[in-house]
Amino acid sequence: MDNSSINRNTILKDITDLLTSFGFKTSHIYDRSCFDLLARKDDILIILKILLNIDSITPQQAEELSKISGTFLASPIIIGLKSKQNYLENDVVYERYELPAITPQTLCDIIVNDIHPEIIAKRGGYYVRIDGKLLKQLRQQNNLSLKELADLSHVSRETIYRYEQGNSQTYPETALMLEEVLNETITSPVNIFENEHVNTLDNSIQEPVELIKLGYEIKLSKKTPFDAISIHTKDNKEVNQLQRELEDKLNEIEKLKKEINKKSSTHDLIITNLEKNRSNKMLNNIAEKTNDIASITGHKALFVLNHEHENNSINSIPAIYTWELKDIEDIKELKKMIDERKEEIE
Repeated sequence: MDNSSINRNTILKDITDLLTSFGFKTSHIYDRSCFDLLARKDDILIILKILLNIDSITPQQAEELSKISGTFLASPIIIGLKSKQNYLENDVVYERYELPAITPQTLCDIIVNDIHPEIIAKRGGYYVRIDGKLLKQLRQQNNLSLKELADLSHVSRETIYRYEQGNSQTYPETALMLEEVLNETITSPVNIFENEHVNTLDNSIQEPVELIKLGYEIKLSKKTPFDAISIHTKDNKEVNQLQRELEDKLNEIEKLKKEINKKSSTHDLIITNLEKNRSNKMLNNIAEKTNDIASITGHKALFVLNHEHENNSINSIPAIYTWELKDIEDIKELKKMIDERKEEIE
């Protein structure tokens, strides 16, 4: 198809026909708005802005489109053919003011074939998303350390670690090298229907008073076919109940974290020294330093000796012989012996 012969109205008609053919309910077309078309299918709600050149969207339009999408819990999508003088590539997600922009063909592939693009175009080039969880799983399955995988794929150990911590973005060439080493795809498609836009309309107005008295907050909307959105913020029993349940869960998590920290801080730690054929003078020297550290940290200290000494301690630190340790069956018995030796010293 000769793109030069396509105009905005043609794209709008084709997209509307595409969406309705595949079960979407579509709105009217709104020419002088921050969006042109709304479409819903089941839980998917998308808000579309159609442009021949995606650079023609203004910051104000993008901001309002983002806010409207966040308020409606919808996915904003810019559809276009060009950026500056260059035609957009299919199966690539571009970004304008943090909003996804794709070609009509890319939208068609998503709707018709459930094929989502993997390439993201940003300043600096093209990127793909790494599935960090899958990467770590494949690395471990191949018995590779972080450094070994890094060396094989010509990146740093820190880079591999960062990829495994989350869905990081990288150059396609880097992802390809990793896939060649692991012999499996590790990139994640970009599902623009799952775009989470947290921006919402934030300009509250004080009319109509009648709705406000009923518990609605009125949010002014610009560059849209309507004036405002009224959001009920009071007496929502179901939401309030869920909020209380969430707070209870969070409190429970905090309690568990504190318990874990408490257990961790009181774990069985013994500052341990070995004989290693050292002279008595050197052992006493070590004991003096160990005593100092033990007094600060609050942990027990112990010498493990191979040869019998005159006392069962070195500079007030309990000593246990290796042949004694062989007969000790559990930690309680070891602690008891250390305490007994400590009592002897005192």
